[in-house]
Amino acid sequence: MDTASENCSVKVAVHVRPLIGDERAQGCKECVAVTHGNPQVQIGTHSFTFDHVYGNGGSPSSAMFGECVAPLVDGLFQGYNATVLAYGQTGSGKTYTMGTGLREGFQTGLIPQVMNALFNKIETLRHQMEFQLHVSFIEILKEEVRDLLDSVSVSKSVTANGHAGKVSISGRPPIQIRESSNGVITLAGSTEVAVNTLQEMAACLEQGSLSRATGSTNMNNQSSRSHAIFTITLEQMRKLHSVSPDNGTPDEDMDEEYFCAKLHLVDLAGSERAKRTGSDGLRLKEGIHINRGLLALGNVISALGDEKKRREGVHVPYRDSKLTRLLQDSLGGNSKTVMIACISPADINAEESLNTLKYANRARNIQNKPVVNRDLISSDMQKLRQQLKYLQAELCARAGGAPSDEVQVLKGRIAWLEATNEDLCQELHEYRSRRAVVEHCGTDAQEGPVSFVKSDGLKRGFQSIDSSDYQMDEAVSDGNSSEIEEVAKEWEHALWQNTMDKELNELNKRLEQKESEMKLFGDIDTEALRHHFGKKIMELEEEKRIVQQERDRLLAEIENLAANSDGHTQKMQDGHTLKLKALEAQILELKKKQESQVELLKQKHKSDEAAKRLQAEIQSIKAQKVQLQNKIKQEAEQFRQWKASREKELLKLKKEGRKNEFERHKLEALNQRQKMVLQRKTEEAAIATKRLKELLEARKSSARENSVNSTGYTTPTGQSNEKSLQKWLEHELEVSANVHEVRFKYEKQSQVQAALADELTILKQVDQLSLNGHSPQRGKNGHSRLSSLSPNARMERIASLENMLNMSSKALVEMASQLSEAEERERALVGRGRWNHLRFMGDAKNLLQYMFNVAAETRFQLWEKDTEIKEIKEQLNDLVALLKQSEAQRKELVKQQRMREQAVTIALASSASMT
Repeated sequence: MDTASENCSVKVAVHVRPLIGDERAQGCKECVAVTHGNPQVQIGTHSFTFDHVYGNGGSPSSAMFGECVAPLVDGLFQGYNATVLAYGQTGSGKTYTMGTGLREGFQTGLIPQVMNALFNKIETLRHQMEFQLHVSFIEILKEEVRDLLDSVSVSKSVTANGHAGKVSISGRPPIQIRESSNGVITLAGSTEVAVNTLQEMAACLEQGSLSRATGSTNMNNQSSRSHAIFTITLEQMRKLHSVSPDNGTPDEDMDEEYFCAKLHLVDLAGSERAKRTGSDGLRLKEGIHINRGLLALGNVISALGDEKKRREGVHVPYRDSKLTRLLQDSLGGNSKTVMIACISPADINAEESLNTLKYANRARNIQNKPVVNRDLISSDMQKLRQQLKYLQAELCARAGGAPSDEVQVLKGRIAWLEATNEDLCQELHEYRSRRAVVEHCGTDAQEGPVSFVKSDGLKRGFQSIDSSDYQMDEAVSDGNSSEIEEVAKEWEHALWQNTMDKELNELNKRLEQKESEMKLFGDIDTEALRHHFGKKIMELEEEKRIVQQERDRLLAEIENLAANSDGHTQKMQDGHTLKLKALEAQILELKKKQESQVELLKQKHKSDEAAKRLQAEIQSIKAQKVQLQNKIKQEAEQFRQWKASREKELLKLKKEGRKNEFERHKLEALNQRQKMVLQRKTEEAAIATKRLKELLEARKSSARENSVNSTGYTTPTGQSNEKSLQKWLEHELEVSANVHEVRFKYEKQSQVQAALADELTILKQVDQLSLNGHSPQRGKNGHSRLSSLSPNARMERIASLENMLNMSSKALVEMASQLSEAEERERALVGRGRWNHLRFMGDAKNLLQYMFNVAAETRFQLWEKDTEIKEIKEQLNDLVALLKQSEAQRKELVKQQRMREQAVTIALASSASMT
């Protein structure tokens, strides 16, 4: 192993997961704030700065691998060990962040990304060196190291006190932890599986994840009940060409350089409180072992992170638990370590999140000493080879002779390296210039969002003003909404009635117009016209026939005269010709008259068709008129029925309005009462928290005074020392009582917040149902009162509940902060010893006597209080008995009064019948 090393601190990243569904249902608010642009986390009045912060306003979670884990993977190929450690409360997302819950087709978390990056780099460097990969997967369950890759282990499902779980039962005894002669921690009996592909490594991870012990608690349905460590061992062998000293040519044989580095991926079980998780029985025992291991880890982190203790060489308690024993190299040893602190932003988890951040802040001060894990023989051979080259070069220089070929080769290589260096410097200059341009553009882009944010803020301001105006208008108009709706309906009916009247008048006008046109057609006697035109046509045809016969006779005479060609005949022929032409002209005129008569008959036929069509339109208009009149009657009847139903609804709404008004006054009284109670409880919690803070500060100053007194040359004796010890004891008891009081108020406040959150959830569900048009179910699960609220009363109640939840959240964060500080100081006090400043037996006896007197006096006071309580209970029983007796007498008097009234009534009835 290479002895050259350099110190490097543990890198710490914080991963803030978003609020989950259960936390939102409980009405939890976010109490963790991340400073934009800086890796700074603020919770309450406490601020912490880390190397990286992801989620909840910080960097995106997808950048975690590239910024935190990818450098460790690169260092793995250089021979450096590495560790990624996930720490946090139960249910804070450690398993999700690490990816130890890998399933087929479910590639999330750091471990799958590590495997992908590892095999990608191996594929790139395969031609330069040889690789071998081994993986192991173990868990620490109840202080026993178990092998999750054991082929004979069986996963068994168990149920403890109603909570389902799963543990792996190994076929072999638990693994033993061993330490080699050079201080390396090894596991005797663990399974190391050789893998060659990504699929094989993923199969090992999935096998171990399925075998890991899990269980269900009130805070997490699948809580990890063990600490899991997934280890990847990378062995690599580089081939080095040896150069012959005689001619400077490479030899045929090749030297080998061997590296072996390990990457530990640790998914710790979450710290938990039995009251929060509801654990008992088996789950409680598992939680005790988990917290014990995490407590030992916290002590190790405190010892390594305290610079003063580190300089003094204080013992680091690695052997207090098997977890810290396995992480000995990762914390303060030969490893590059990244710690990922997973926290929940919910105010109900503020105390646990604050403790996690404090541990993570201490871990930043831990100094590791990573070294290159090179084989000793190959390391010595590399040193001797370099020394041999230097000696050969020095020998050639002192001999003064011509430089050897090896020197020439070295000079050429130096020249090539210088040229390469110049090219790289030029490329670096270009990249720097590009980076300056990009940064300039980035500043411009950042200035843009500022203006956008401002404008967005103005928009939100105007929107809030508009929404408030709308709410005021709604509040004003709610009382007259029914009247406005009724007036609108009547106005709509009036408009419709007017439209129908206009349509009816239009139909009447069209009907009158059509009937007048029909009258014009009716005034003409069609039969007489037909007879007249028929007779006229017959006369014209008869005249035409006569003229044609005359023409035929004349033609025959012309033909006869043409046979006798003398002068007299010629004259007669000419006269016949003229007469024939006159007849032909007369025939043409008769034809024209006949055609005109036919045309008149066609027009008459068309007019008859038009009259029929007009008659059909008249019938259609009359039918439309009848339909319109029926529709008007139906609409009038429907409007009358609607008017009657509207009056009934109006009476019902008035009744509901009176009921809602009563409910509103009742709800206002409830809101005021709850607000006063919550304010009173918050003020009491604030006073108790302030008192606790003052007591803790007083304890701190008292501890400093006691340390000064114990290290001084003079010790106080006598009466003053006894009084100071009594004062110290009273102060310690008051601190313990005040811590108990603050924790009690914290739990009560959490219950109140949960009840308010349940009511807020129900109101929002009812409001969503009403927005979707569904009627909420009344009388279900005792929420009929909330379901029957009006929309305005419901919105007022929702706003009031959100305001009360914000007040409760602030109080919870403040109390959690002080409780965390008190627990931290109590833990430190227990570690140093509460009674260390008692140096003398006399002081101890005096203090013990004082404690006895205080206990006896307290017992006497308790007896007196019990006696008073008994007396008060007896008085209460007497008053209850007296109340029951008075109630019985009242019932008897009421019964007698009724009997007298009945007797009087009977007497009056009998007297009336007698008269």
